[in-house]
Amino acid sequence: MDLDTSDWLARIDPAYDQARRHLARLVEAPAAPALAVKYREIIQAVVLGCRANPAIETHLRSALAAGSNLREILEAFQAAVVLDGFPALHYALPFLMALHQEFGDAILGEKFVAPAVTPHSKKLSTGPVSRGMREWAWLDKMDPDYDRARRDITALVWTPAAPALPVKIRELVACVVLAYRVFPTLDGHLRRAIREGASVRELLEGVEAASLPGGFPVLHYALPFLNDIHDEIEAGTFA
Repeated sequence: MDLDTSDWLARIDPAYDQARRHLARLVEAPAAPALAVKYREIIQAVVLGCRANPAIETHLRSALAAGSNLREILEAFQAAVVLDGFPALHYALPFLMALHQEFGDAILGEKFVAPAVTPHSKKLSTGPVSRGMREWAWLDKMDPDYDRARRDITALVWTPAAPALPVKIRELVACVVLAYRVFPTLDGHLRRAIREGASVRELLEGVEAASLPGGFPVLHYALPFLNDIHDEIEAGTFA
């Protein structure tokens, strides 16, 4: 929660906000922690990455200020991939790239300590995850062995030699997961599903099916992407 919304909550419901702040202090600034604060902040950043929540930046900066470095954080997200999938890492990468650019290679070292986070700390300008996948190129530079292994497994999923499950359906599965996660690379997977032979109707019905267990926000998030693709197909401009 950013400063403005926290102030608003404190004005509207001060008792609740006071209790919330007390709980947050116990978690984020304990008197004698068994688990170091930097690891507590990394854990919070990972969960926010899994949820595609932009509050991730505050906790990444707090982890760095508490004595973590960029490589520790990157490896935490790599661990999260095993259980939550690549979107968690993919969402975090633009933030990690921007921090690397801000602080330089010193951020990779064990002795790096970033400035303390304040209400006036610089905000990163990351934008949405890019269609060009430039984030993966940065990961390849930072950790080539990991990225090579990642590419090996994704090739088995996205470009199989003799799949039992058609690629268009594999992409549809990816689409509903990304819509559920409110993740912006949904657009690229919808488009690839079309190129692999899916119709807009098939994609729509798949998202409608996902909205039963996942809730109508799944459908609501996907509709603008589907609408744009449908308009492009109708106009003959879909690429």
